[in-house]
Amino acid sequence: MDNVVVVEHPVTKHCLKFLRDKKTGTALFRDCMSRLGLCLAYQATADLPTRQAQVETPLNVMADVEELDMKGVLLIPVLRAGLGFVNSFLEIIPEAKIAHIGMARDHQTLEAKVYLRSLPDKLDTYQRVYVLDPMLATGNSCVKTMDILTASGIDPASIVLVCAFTAPEGIKQLHQKYPQIKVVTASVDKCLNEVGYIIPGCGDAGDRLFLL
Repeated sequence: MDNVVVVEHPVTKHCLKFLRDKKTGTALFRDCMSRLGLCLAYQATADLPTRQAQVETPLNVMADVEELDMKGVLLIPVLRAGLGFVNSFLEIIPEAKIAHIGMARDHQTLEAKVYLRSLPDKLDTYQRVYVLDPMLATGNSCVKTMDILTASGIDPASIVLVCAFTAPEGIKQLHQKYPQIKVVTASVDKCLNEVGYIIPGCGDAGDRLFLL
């Protein structure tokens, strides 16, 4: 699939095993989601810009180095499940700003409804925006999130969507409208079931992180 990066790593596969298992309890599920998020974060941030700098080593020698430019980085977890990736990304880019979008799915129509929109002013000043949402299923909530961000001035080409599980249907819907957006995921699963859940997936990631 174009503009989709599947992170193939032994740690990623190990985490997916526990995330998929219905016997995995809340504490272990949270831990595996966080570790998986770290693997995804390394891949998603692989092309972040750096700037030249100099430091003095303990041998009193000046060394040319590079440092991350984190001022233009924004993390946007899609509530609830997206919160499971926030600390993973902050491990790598601790100076990133954080905004929030809350989405709830109507289980009858599968349509997404926005219940929270907490975004900073001057969104167009951010050079890289990471939308954190462990589940890309139907794509309805994802596309609505991207509609909000692009209407606020964010260039779609600057957005990276980070997921644990994706369905082909969701990727297709997203890229039909926003082909510029890169998707970084741990797995592209088989399909959706009749009520819009990813198969095999992991069930409801938000419930498993916070309620069950």
